[in-house]
Amino acid sequence: MTAVADELVETELERRFLDRLRDASGEVDGAMERHCVRCFLFMERLAARRGVAIDRELSLCAALVHDIGLYDSVSHGGVYTDEGGELAASMFTDAGEPPERARLIADACAQHHALRDQSARGIEVELLRLADRIELSGGVLKAGLSRDDVQGVFDRVSRDGTYRVIAGLVGHALVERPLTVARIFKAD
Repeated sequence: MTAVADELVETELERRFLDRLRDASGEVDGAMERHCVRCFLFMERLAARRGVAIDRELSLCAALVHDIGLYDSVSHGGVYTDEGGELAASMFTDAGEPPERARLIADACAQHHALRDQSARGIEVELLRLADRIELSGGVLKAGLSRDDVQGVFDRVSRDGTYRVIAGLVGHALVERPLTVARIFKAD
């Protein structure tokens, strides 16, 4: 059976991001990959609900690596959201993407736990922030999506093991770099 992420990938750059996540997690279609895919699917639904266009490639790439800084193979001891953003920006730059797109993907990853609306940084930044909240709240927080929209994503992509894996990774970060974890909740 094909992983949903493989079905979503349309460009070479998206494939590189998916492969990078799989390298870091050591899994294909693992709990983190499925979390990232659900975030992207929520981003698409949020954009449709708001009637806004998003950069699909950038959105999928950001969703795929927004938590990658939690993995030891990627982290250099900093704030994991920032590290994900740095990796994403570097991958865009290395692919010859313009600096504006590299900045936007870095912001999407770095700001995905921001406490305030991030629309001024770009719609993709705000939608990833909202999508991650929907995902991690188990759909309790819907950001304007219907119950059916949320359930549709959960029905399409299994949530098995998500909370255990993310809690384990965050717990590891709390032990290894405790002073950085609170800094994921940006106030600006």
